[in-house]
This record gives sequence, C-alpha cells and structure tokens, in this order.
Amino acid sequence: MSNPINNVEREKIIKDAQYRKGLSIAFFNATNSAISLVAPRETSDREEVLKEVCRIRDFFLEEHKNYYAAVIANVGANYKVEESVAKLKAATTLDELQAAWRLLSEDERRDEEIKRVANLEKDKYKNENLQ
Repeated sequence: MSNPINNVEREKIIKDAQYRKGLSIAFFNATNSAISLVAPRETSDREEVLKEVCRIRDFFLEEHKNYYAAVIANVGANYKVEESVAKLKAATTLDELQAAWRLLSEDERRDEEIKRVANLEKDKYKNENLQ
C-alpha cells in the first residue's frame, strides 16, 4: 500500500492542477482572440496569417503571465516574505527564534523560503543549550 498524501502535498497538487487548468483556458482564449482579430483580414498568404495569429496569441499569453504573477498568485498571501524573514533573522537566541516562529501565521510557516531561512537560523544555535 502506498503512503497517503499529506495535506501540504495535497494542497500543492491541487494548486498546480488549478494553475494548469487556468493556463489551458488562457491558451485557448488567447488563440481564439488572435484568430478573431486576424480572420477579417483579406489575404491569400495562409502562412503569414498563421504567423500573425501565433504572434498575437503569444502576446496575450505574456499578458496573462504578467497578470497572473501580479494579481492571481498573490490572492490569499497576506504577508510579505521579506518581513517574515527579517523577524526570524532579528532573533539572537534559539528561544527568540522559536518565539518569532510561533508568531508567524500558518501560511508563513508553510512558505518554502521562510522555512529555509528558519532552518538556516536554527542551525546557528544547534550547540546552544535550551533552558
């Protein structure tokens, strides 16, 4: 029997699937829009028309990518990684680091960059005795 997928892995799988679904929809919307813009043109050069459709489609996909990065990817992220990292780096003892970690939201504690920094900071104190 295989290992069950934990919640973090499940969320990542769902998020990746949602991203691919959105990208697929964006691709077909971009293609259909490009065709709509080029179709009314009167030309007999099929190859030139196809190149123009692809150029316009690629433009729309680039705009979608920029929009996704600026708007959609940030939905639900109500923290700044830089600020969270600064809080962790401000700790001067393991106890302070643990306290700073506990004050982070669950979303912050699941963020890969923040976890990486927390582990690096924790390594600085591995020889420190806890009281």
